[in-house]
Amino acid sequence: MSNKGIIIGSITVVVLCVIAYFCYSLITGWDRENIDAATNQERRLCQEQTETLKGRIAMLEDEIKGFRGQRDYSDRIENIFGKGSSALSLAERNMTFEDIENQVIAFFAYLDEKGYVEKNGLTGSAYNQYELMVNDLSSKIPIITGETESLTNLFSNIAHFYRVLGKERLFFVSDILKNEHDISEHAMKLFYTWYTYENDAAKRIKGRPSIKVLYDYAGFFLTTLGGRSYLFRRDSNIRILMTFYSVLIVDLANDKGLNSNGIDIRSAIRTSYNDIIEYMGLIDQNEYLTVLDNLKVKYNMP
Repeated sequence: MSNKGIIIGSITVVVLCVIAYFCYSLITGWDRENIDAATNQERRLCQEQTETLKGRIAMLEDEIKGFRGQRDYSDRIENIFGKGSSALSLAERNMTFEDIENQVIAFFAYLDEKGYVEKNGLTGSAYNQYELMVNDLSSKIPIITGETESLTNLFSNIAHFYRVLGKERLFFVSDILKNEHDISEHAMKLFYTWYTYENDAAKRIKGRPSIKVLYDYAGFFLTTLGGRSYLFRRDSNIRILMTFYSVLIVDLANDKGLNSNGIDIRSAIRTSYNDIIEYMGLIDQNEYLTVLDNLKVKYNMP
């Protein structure tokens, strides 16, 4: 073979080698890109799954905490109010009047054990003080209509509880609300049930205000400046629950034809519903919302 042929052959081999290397580089580069893309996608999927699992774990932890909190709450309620007391329901009369009375008696016995009467310079038992306060509040009703007709009426309503109960008894009540905050929700449900329970021929203890008195104070809290200013000075759970039970009392007055002041509770139902759904500190939140949903239907509310 001539020198020229050898040179041409060598050049051809070199060109083919360059082409082969270039093709190999393209192929391996393409594979590497695909591999990297697949790896990155798999990594993203793993991260998403990890975040999802973390979210589920957090939810489960919250549920476990909520269950433990509910269990601890139920245990404390039953230690104070008696076995089975934590099952008290607003939706149905699932306890006899005797059961309700026993819880009320147990509550006052608990207050006596804590010494609230003596600590606040009062005498007798907690139940004795309670009965005196109910009698005084029943005989001296706040102004429901005409509150803003004069400053005298307005100031009288703002200072209503101080005028009727006096400093020592107000401190007595305030002391209980402050120190027994964790059982106040059950206590309010208990007393509402006791107050509104019918067919109570076997009653043993006094201290239930009449429906007329309950209606007047419900109207005071829902419609007057004095009543609302009083509620806004209380803790959120007391304010929200007082509004809720005031709504229920006016609804009961409607059923009995006793709404003498013509109180329209539809706006109060909305307010109560919004407050309860936004406030996370209520154990029986779902029960309250169900009751209010039923009232919305009853009063043809959207």
